[in-house]
Amino acid sequence: MIDKKLDQPPAALETLLMEIGAGERQPALWEGLHAAAVRDGAGAALAAAYGNATSPRRLQQLPPAAQAEVLMHAADCFQGVVGDAATAEKYLERVLAIAPGHPEAFARFERRLEARKDERRAVELYAAAAVEPPVPIASLAAKVVARIVLLTDRAPVSDDACRLLALLAPHHPRLLQVVDGHCRLTKRPGLAAEVIELALADTTLPEDVVLEQRYRLLELYTDAQTPALAMPHVEALLGRDPGDALARKMAERLLSARDVASRAAAVLQTARRASQPPPSRSQPPPSRSQPPPKG
Repeated sequence: MIDKKLDQPPAALETLLMEIGAGERQPALWEGLHAAAVRDGAGAALAAAYGNATSPRRLQQLPPAAQAEVLMHAADCFQGVVGDAATAEKYLERVLAIAPGHPEAFARFERRLEARKDERRAVELYAAAAVEPPVPIASLAAKVVARIVLLTDRAPVSDDACRLLALLAPHHPRLLQVVDGHCRLTKRPGLAAEVIELALADTTLPEDVVLEQRYRLLELYTDAQTPALAMPHVEALLGRDPGDALARKMAERLLSARDVASRAAAVLQTARRASQPPPSRSQPPPSRSQPPPKG
């Protein structure tokens, strides 16, 4: 049919689906199928066949990698054969839902969002890709920093996407600052605290960023009237520097919080002892033993 006349597009598509299900990708035949559809004016019939073949029920019969590949072929058909860019974009979204790090789907969808200046969806695209980055992860973090600052309070990044951005925190020194700023702008201080806590769980986060964000959490938990949640950070700060005035002040406040009062008292006592200068010790003169009298 590809060589002569594509008179049965659904049958041709089903044949290639069987091949891909068996692990045979056959890229030349997929390209030939689309070219034949254009040649023989069978684009609409092939698009309808793709619609049936890519239903969730049908796709579940294939492994995830094969599902993503079939959806990419569908996007190619709707874009290049039918000229339906909107439907092609929906197929790209479905690919990224299955494989967030799919390089081609990521690049094509990013270009579409850039053309529309859709900064919010671009940030959410980068957040999803953080799980399996299709580009260098430092580049992905830089893209987030550059775009999230352009958003207004009318275009909030979803809560789940903000949480995923914590994965990028070790790769850009300003990322947590700009995510925190976006959460403040969109009146979600609790989400800001969640993102910071998730980022602090990563042991590769630079020490200066860790210190800055622990102080920020003291502010967030104080403003939210949940100071007890700051206890682990008070302990960490005083463990690092027993003379830390801000951490001591928070520890003293936590003495009145029933759940963590004993921990606050213990960390204050340890910090005070560690801050005290060592006692001076005067060295007694060496004793001299008298020789026994002669005779």
